[in-house]
Amino acid sequence: MSDLPILDPRPLDDLLNLGGSADLIHELIALFQEDVPIRLAILKTAIEAADAPQAMMEAHQLKGSLSNMGLVRFADLVSRIESRAREGQVEKAPGITEVFSASYEEALHALNTAYPQN
Repeated sequence: MSDLPILDPRPLDDLLNLGGSADLIHELIALFQEDVPIRLAILKTAIEAADAPQAMMEAHQLKGSLSNMGLVRFADLVSRIESRAREGQVEKAPGITEVFSASYEEALHALNTAYPQN
């Protein structure tokens, strides 16, 4: 994988420090669980179809969501896909889609560990 941290808790901790509740963080994690698998499926389909514009758009949106959650490693993976798609080289990304599931699980585990339900 990468030497980058899985999770940088600062974005979510900042939200808590600004008055956000633990319930809000757990809502964000639930939205992550609902939204990210769908976005990954769309991104994977775009990559498999060598649809660079669609892959770039999906990767860009997903990267933003992951970054906002502090999911550094996963955001970096998606950023690399976005860069390849922007360069019109989406056909060089198919092997990277095989790590989507592991990256998602790793990110979800890190979120649930850092912000456990009470």
